Amino acid sequence: MNTDMTALVMGAAFVLGFIMVVVGGLGFMKNSPVLLQTRSKLAQGAIFASAGFMFVAGMSVHFTGSTNTAFLRGQRLQTSACELTSEAAHPDQRHGSSGVIGREIVSCMKTAGFDWTEELAQCKEAPVATNSYCYLPHQKFDRTITLAQLAFD
Repeated sequence: MNTDMTALVMGAAFVLGFIMVVVGGLGFMKNSPVLLQTRSKLAQGAIFASAGFMFVAGMSVHFTGSTNTAFLRGQRLQTSACELTSEAAHPDQRHGSSGVIGREIVSCMKTAGFDWTEELAQCKEAPVATNSYCYLPHQKFDRTITLAQLAFD
């Protein structure tokens, strides 16, 4: 299964799981006289909201950190692959100052679906073509997940 399909399946599982928590929680509260008689509506809502929050937080951690979803990890692998391809194509330029390898890495990453950016704090430390933190995916969904991963990296 490719990374795009995995992300779609993970997103669908997240939505389905959240719906199941909501429906199950409502069903539990309606059938439990203890909860309905001793708890105020505000307390019921708070308990239910915190359960929903824990579910969303747990799924978010799994979704952004899972090895099944490439995102930042895939971006690092792609950067390494582009570096290898570029250095293999220009072995005489490895230690040169011409910048041929760096430009080719950026071009390879652009072809793979990543934009060069020096805005991220991780890139500002070392703004070189081989730094995988200096790239962000073209697609909005992938970019959002990658930025979320970078926030916790």
